[in-house]
Amino acid sequence: MSATMNLTRTEGKLFLRDPIALFFGLVFPAVLLLALGYLFPGFDEPAADLDGARYIDVYGPIALVLGLATLGLVTLPPILGTYRQFGILRRLRTTPVHPARLLTAQLVVHLAVAVMATAMAVLAVVVAFDVPFPESPLWFVVSFLLAAASVFAIGLLIGALARTTTSGQAIGMAVYFPMLFFAGVWIPRTIMPDGLRTISDLTPLGSAVQAIDDSWFGATPDVMNLAVMAVYAVVVGFIAVKMFRWE
Repeated sequence: MSATMNLTRTEGKLFLRDPIALFFGLVFPAVLLLALGYLFPGFDEPAADLDGARYIDVYGPIALVLGLATLGLVTLPPILGTYRQFGILRRLRTTPVHPARLLTAQLVVHLAVAVMATAMAVLAVVVAFDVPFPESPLWFVVSFLLAAASVFAIGLLIGALARTTTSGQAIGMAVYFPMLFFAGVWIPRTIMPDGLRTISDLTPLGSAVQAIDDSWFGATPDVMNLAVMAVYAVVVGFIAVKMFRWE
């Protein structure tokens, strides 16, 4: 346990030294919501095309999921690709510190950053735009953890396939942007056509946005949305473990 904790502290320090990862993983969701609310006229006012809801209410869950996707799909895979490219994983196999501890440390660091980013973003919209705190906090936590598990599982699978830093970045970005589309970054899910929203519901980010939105505003998340995230977390995570190579 002490070896894993030491690795986690080391990986955390390395993460803090990367200003780009730190900004987009930790700060960007809150900054994005503040920028949208203050810079776009009417963003914090009821909108007819949203049945009276405000755009800032709609984009709150989207920003949280965007932060998770950035950590899981953009930050995590290149790190694993780098460690494989430079033989760090291979060398660790010759020491008492098994490479699996390194993966555990990475997941702990990224989850900790995700939790802090989510807390900052929620606090930002609550203070600045009078958005309520999550009204179903237990379901909010469950939805968030399932969302993180599903996204990080995909990130681990990409990391399992990436032989270099560059390939980790390329594969991660190739998955990242389509995922953001189905999460509603460009077209909010509430105004998507029915067919497109059905497809979105079958993606981990689309289900994550819906489940987090429901729990944030007092509703119980749909079982299907929770199940989709759980299936991605278990199935993709299992495949990632099976396909993972240390060299």
